[in-house]
Amino acid sequence: MKAAEYVQMIMRDETAKIVRETPIVYENARIEREYEFEDGAIVRYEWQDLSIRGFNHRFTLIKPPEPNSEKLSASVIETIDY
Repeated sequence: MKAAEYVQMIMRDETAKIVRETPIVYENARIEREYEFEDGAIVRYEWQDLSIRGFNHRFTLIKPPEPNSEKLSASVIETIDY
C-alpha cells in the first residue's frame, strides 16, 4: 500500500480498516492520535493551531507495514495547511 492511502483512510474515517486509534494529546490548540492498520502500519496524525509551529495537519508513518512491498520508511507522509 502507498503511504498516501493511509492518510486517505484516516481522513475518510474508514474504521473497518483501522485496528486501533489511540489519543496521545488532546488540547485546545493541539491534537495527536496514532492509528494502527490491518497490515501493522502505524501512522501518527497531528493537528495544531497554525500559530504554534506553522503546520495545521501532519501525518507521519511511525512504523511501516509488514510486509513492506512499497519499501516505506518512517517519515512524514503529508502536511496540510488550511
